Amino acid sequence: MVVVGAGMAGVQTAVALREQGFTGPVTLIGAEPHQPYDRPPLSKAVLLGTAEGSAFDVDFEALRITLRLGCEALGVRPGDHVLDTSGGPVPYDRLVLATGAEPVRLPGADGVPGVHLLRTLDDAERLRPVLARQHDVVVVGAGWIGAEFATAAREAGCAVTVVEAADRPL
Repeated sequence: MVVVGAGMAGVQTAVALREQGFTGPVTLIGAEPHQPYDRPPLSKAVLLGTAEGSAFDVDFEALRITLRLGCEALGVRPGDHVLDTSGGPVPYDRLVLATGAEPVRLPGADGVPGVHLLRTLDDAERLRPVLARQHDVVVVGAGWIGAEFATAAREAGCAVTVVEAADRPL
């Protein structure tokens, strides 16, 4: 069993396989080099420096779950039962894709100074000093991450404006 995505869905899938008696090999593949972690704390606790990370409290070794971190999934060859990754091909009997969603990127915003994206632990760590400088902040998106980020920015002393396409937050 190969599970692609080391976020909440991927970790819970791998753990549930063991809890439900699956005894075969389980490999959890994650594109980031960090231990699997929960994303919601990134937008508040990690940004404000009240937490250094949000790694899941799971003993992967004891559960016999093999972690392949820093390994990006590039494509699937279903006829061959092979997952192509940045670390080479990974054969599978069963494959679970639990990669989550990509944030919407604003056209023309890539590489623009002062424009940041929050999705990963590395993103949160890069944004921490930005909030510490107490700039005026515009948050695009009032979903869970945007709302939590806006709250963290306000707590850090920033003036915050939230822009949302929907008629209400969340």
